[in-house]
Amino acid sequence: MLEIGGKKVNLDEIILHLKDNAIDYQIVENATWQDTYKFASIKNVVPNGIYYFENTEFISRFNIENSILIVSEAVQVSSGNNLIIVENPQLAHYLLCASINKVKIDGISASSKINSEATIGENVSIGENCVIGKCILEDGVVLKHNVVIEDNVIIKKNTFIDSNSVIGAGGLAWIWNSNGERIIQPQLGGVIIEEDCILATDITIVKGSLSECTTIGKGTVMAHGTKIGHGVQLGEQVHIANNVSIAGNARVGNRCFLGSACVISSNISVIENCIVGAGAVVVAHVDESFVTLAGVPAKIIKRNNYNGKPNGAPKPFKK
Repeated sequence: MLEIGGKKVNLDEIILHLKDNAIDYQIVENATWQDTYKFASIKNVVPNGIYYFENTEFISRFNIENSILIVSEAVQVSSGNNLIIVENPQLAHYLLCASINKVKIDGISASSKINSEATIGENVSIGENCVIGKCILEDGVVLKHNVVIEDNVIIKKNTFIDSNSVIGAGGLAWIWNSNGERIIQPQLGGVIIEEDCILATDITIVKGSLSECTTIGKGTVMAHGTKIGHGVQLGEQVHIANNVSIAGNARVGNRCFLGSACVISSNISVIENCIVGAGAVVVAHVDESFVTLAGVPAKIIKRNNYNGKPNGAPKPFKK
């Protein structure tokens, strides 16, 4: 039986994880507690769930029973539901779900091929049919199935790479000679993926040319199908949606959000805290922070984008 919603937990475990995550809370008991609960979405309501509501006015729209509602204020709810009051319900829900449903470390599969000169840290998990070259995998790295890690790659602590991704692929840099023949520059560089990154399925990261390394900053996340060209430099905490293409030697600053299927042209720089809309093509440097770009070619359509929540993306972080 598939366990949709992840691990089931009781109230004592929830309280323990609230404390572990330093979340101040208040419990409002309206009914008898259930033996166990599991994390759930209001898009598919199930009994005995753990839900969050930023706006408590929306609760009455859903037929939620025998569940825990994480909210920011006390509110009247239907019988059978109990409340946990916190300052930021969505953040608390995400933190709890992540700490209770941690990625399982399965060890190293015998079906994978690992170069004898590879350096493998502690608590590394390597799934079925992976190919690991002369590289460094630091402590806590998790590779799912059919992942290829080429030579000259460093993957730092606690990074997760999902199935069917290739890190350190060769790129194509070339010119014509006087006879119209293609002369290809060898790709001799490497890739550095910093700590705590999350890479989804079918991602390709090309190695740097010659002495360069393609670098993925700490805490960056990439959705499915993204392609990163040679020598690209990504800052920290960048979010890349599905099927994004970033061409060679482009630079993307800290905490940028790149929407689905957008393109960053080669050698283009995008400064920190920018949002690039879905399908946009960035062909000129972006040197103004906290702007939103859209269109082909991409143009600034909004400034001070931290003043509101954009469609399909978290509100930009600004202290």
